[in-house]
Amino acid sequence: MTYFERLTDGLQLHEVAMFILGGLLFIVLLFLIVLFALRKRQLKPLLLFFLIPIVMLGWPSIAKIQLNQEGLTLVNNLKELEKHPDDEALQSKVEQSIQVLEEKNVNAPDKLADIARAKYLLGEDKGALETINKIPEADKAVLGVAELQRAIRATQDLERKLEKAKASPTPESLDILKITKTQIEADYKFSEHVRLQRYVNESDSLIKRNR
Repeated sequence: MTYFERLTDGLQLHEVAMFILGGLLFIVLLFLIVLFALRKRQLKPLLLFFLIPIVMLGWPSIAKIQLNQEGLTLVNNLKELEKHPDDEALQSKVEQSIQVLEEKNVNAPDKLADIARAKYLLGEDKGALETINKIPEADKAVLGVAELQRAIRATQDLERKLEKAKASPTPESLDILKITKTQIEADYKFSEHVRLQRYVNESDSLIKRNR
């Protein structure tokens, strides 16, 4: 993303327009002040007009600050939810932050990565993958979403095999589940994903009960 795209990311069209026009008006007024000063004309009437660009620049700036604060809130709540994945109050807060950010149509790769992690933790695998697809390929490795994408696929695969083994705990289904579980456990990068580890633990318990 360009600097301007990052600066205006999440702002509504009218807020972007206010930001641009406010900046242009501010520059024009500065030019007029210099011109008036050179011609030794009174500056006081002109100074009053500075209230207009200040308001026009201030409105989208406040909106941007609130948006960044919402993004920070999501990150903090996400960290807590990873520690307490069954906390319904935290789940509700994370869902609310996701809704706010998506309504603002944020496109910053780091914010999209946070949204994808949040959706995955909430069990919204499809939504998480759709969000990941919005992130440029060059940013995926840097932000760790390529690894998240692998974890989501692994979670879906293990969950599917776990449900099949629960419904029909035959030696064949349990062996398939055990092989998949062992492969996931061997990949240390997957250990940080709470949902995946939960399915690993459930699989382990099911296999032990049906020995």
